[in-house]
Amino acid sequence: MSDLTKPPSEEILNEKWDLCISNFLVKSGIGLSVGIVASALLFKRRTWPMALTTGFGIGVAYADCQRTFNPIDLPGIRLVKNSKK
Repeated sequence: MSDLTKPPSEEILNEKWDLCISNFLVKSGIGLSVGIVASALLFKRRTWPMALTTGFGIGVAYADCQRTFNPIDLPGIRLVKNSKK
């Protein structure tokens, strides 16, 4: 028989934080890369496209992290208690 035990809550929390940090690094890096390419090709090497797209990447990572830690808090969804009479 295999030992299938539930991981402690600290490990679950650590996995969520690891996911959030990796999402932050990847998505902000992708945003910066897109900003560099857009800046070089379209905007005469200005700096604002890099800052803007990096901010977009950070915002998307933040939203994903918020959904990871609080999956019930979805926009447009309201939880109503079932009242039995």
